[in-house]
Parts: sequence; C-alpha cells; structure tokens
Amino acid sequence: MKRAMVVLAFAGCVEHRTGITGTQSIGVELIDPADPGDVGRRLPAGPHTITVNLTAFDAEHNVDAGFDRDVQVYAHFLGTLTPTPTLDTPTQTYSRPLATLHLTAGRAMNQTVTLPPVFGQTALWVEDGPQPIKGGTTIDTSYQPTFATGASPTIWYRDPFIADIQTPLDEKGLNALTDSPLQNKQISVDSSRYGDAGRLVVTSVFSQGYTVSDVKCSDASGAPPCSASAYDHVEVFSFSAPTDQTGRLLKEGQLIDSFVGGISEFNGLTEIGFPGTIASSDEVVPGREPTPVKLDPATWFGPLTTTDNPPRGMINFERNEAGPIEIDMGKVCMLDGDYTTFKQWKLDPSGGGGDCSGNRNVINVITAGVINDLDPATLVGKTLPRVVGIVRPVEIGSFNVWIIFPRSAADLTLQ
Repeated sequence: MKRAMVVLAFAGCVEHRTGITGTQSIGVELIDPADPGDVGRRLPAGPHTITVNLTAFDAEHNVDAGFDRDVQVYAHFLGTLTPTPTLDTPTQTYSRPLATLHLTAGRAMNQTVTLPPVFGQTALWVEDGPQPIKGGTTIDTSYQPTFATGASPTIWYRDPFIADIQTPLDEKGLNALTDSPLQNKQISVDSSRYGDAGRLVVTSVFSQGYTVSDVKCSDASGAPPCSASAYDHVEVFSFSAPTDQTGRLLKEGQLIDSFVGGISEFNGLTEIGFPGTIASSDEVVPGREPTPVKLDPATWFGPLTTTDNPPRGMINFERNEAGPIEIDMGKVCMLDGDYTTFKQWKLDPSGGGGDCSGNRNVINVITAGVINDLDPATLVGKTLPRVVGIVRPVEIGSFNVWIIFPRSAADLTLQ
C-alpha cells in the first residue's frame, strides 16, 4: 500500500504595530554613600540621607529630554516598599512618598533623600506613578503617569534587632500600642543588640508558638545572669508546636541562633508569622531567662500622654509585650463571662478584687492547658503573693485588655 503525502502551503499575514515610544525607565545612580557595603559588611542602621542622580530613558535607552515630571521615591527593604504606595484609583487617599523629585529635560542631579530607619538589603525605588491633586490628598485622575520605574544599587544595612521590631516610632502616638514600625516586613533576626554579651533566649513555649527575648548576659560566653530591657521581647507564631530547623521541639530557656518570618499585628500583638528558627543546640542553662518586670498598678494603667522618665501609663505593657511580668499581692476577682467563654480569670493588681467586670485596671490570666489541676474558682477572693506570665495585649481602638500566660505552676505563688 502506498502512502500519499500531501503538502499544504499557508500564506502568512504579518501585522506591523507602532514601536514602543516614550519614557521606559528611570536610571538611579548612587552617589552617596560611595561605599554601599555588601552582604558580609553591613552599614549601620538609619535614618540616613543618600544622594542620587536620576535619568529618564526612552525605548532606545537614550536620555528622554522630553521628560519634565515629578517622580515619587520610596525605600525598598525587607521585602516591601516604605511607605506603601497608593494604587491608581480615585477612591483612595494618596500615600505620601519619602520624597517627590522633579526631572527637567530627563535629568535630576545630586538629589538627596532622607531614609527612615532601614534594615538589610535596601534600594531606593523611583517611579512616575499616580499624583495627588495639587494641595489635596486624593489622586488626580487627569494625570497620566508613564509608570516608568527605577531602582538604585543595593545598599547593605544591618539586619534588625528585636527592639527594632517592637519599639514604636512615638511612645505617645495613637498607634504606639497597635503598630510595629516594621509591620508587613519580612525580617531576619540573627544577632543581639548587646553585642558579644547578647543572646536570643526562648522565654516560653506554647502549643502554637514561642516567645524570645534579646538578653544581655554577664560576659561574652553567655554566662548567666542575663537581663532584658524595654522592647526586647517578641512572639513567634508557628501555628503548631514550635521546632527548630532539624525538627527538634523548642524548650523554654534554650538559646536560638536566629529566626525569620513576616511581621503582622493581631489585635495589637506583634507576631512573627510563617517562621523559621535556627538553633545550634537544645541545651537549657538556668538563669538566662530575664527576670520578670514587676507591674506597678499605680502607674501602668494610665494614659500614653505622660512625659515621665521612666514613662508612666499603658506604654509599659507595650514595652514588655511578649515578655514576662510579675504581679504581687493581686486579688482574684469573681469569675465572669470571660472565664466561661475564654477561660480568662481576672486578677486585680490593686488588691480590690470583687466583681471586676467593669474594671479595666485588671490583668486577665489564662492557665487552662498549662496548669490543668488549677481551678480558678477556688482562688476567688484570695490575695496571691506572686503571679508571673508572658503578657499579651488585646487592643482594638480604645478597648484594652492585658492577658498573661503563666508557663507552669512555678509561675504562681498561691499562698
């Protein structure tokens, strides 16, 4: 049987379109710092003022002399832009960039930009994006941006410490209790702000995470005792029992080498989510955990607006968030709906006790799941000599609740 071969010839049609024109990119030349560092040789943290030259380029990578526009400048570090740019929609409020620079005939030379405190691998990001209405805060829909962008060479700053994650930009600001200055960033913490004497120590381990403190020990060997200061604690939320890189369960009191993850706020609690933890050893050395900070009921429940040094008011809870605090001679309140719903029993640090349902100057305590043989109903009306726990906030607007989580029966002195 013979096979016939059929060859079909197709005539093709070619569509020719107009080539790309207009501004395509913005070159960013780093002038100062002349030495941007490198991954193994970091520059100190900011704020910093840097100097750049900007050049608009067309489709042929020639200087676009017709580009006479403002451009917005942001810092790209730890995975996101700062501040967060506004999308091109008329319903959104314009988000002011770090700086607005003007290019004339396609160039802007020796432009200075002040960066906020930045960490890690950092670049200056420049774009011709949406513009605000002159003198206003909403986007000007009549402006047609080119969306040309550019980025500077990488500048290598040091990685953040725990205190950089936790310390608010303004302790008296409205968001001092609710926002991390590095919110939504991807962070890596691998060192202590106390240098050779510093260590990262696990201070509690729970079913869905752990807390870690940056402590200063007595010498470079990490010998105890070790102490922590304000904003040296953070919560790492692991979704399940926390482990290190080898799958070993973390232990309270052990050291870790580093942790990574994304920063988010959960009702005022700064959390490191989707984490990874590196630990060289699971050895536990007594005395490395920081001494709990004693709550002063006369000062801790005041407003944020005080100027005392050390500060008074609720900022003390934020200063010790995710760290151990101690309440001495507090009286156990009557159990209420919070215990029925959330297993939270209340402790009045001022010693008043009684019906505390309308009293905001109390500490909620959760022992369920950790100290299972403790029945809070047997403690109602009693004054407890000492109660220690890891403090976490629930902060929604003006609604503030402070919760502590004892780690074991050793954290409670009942008589």
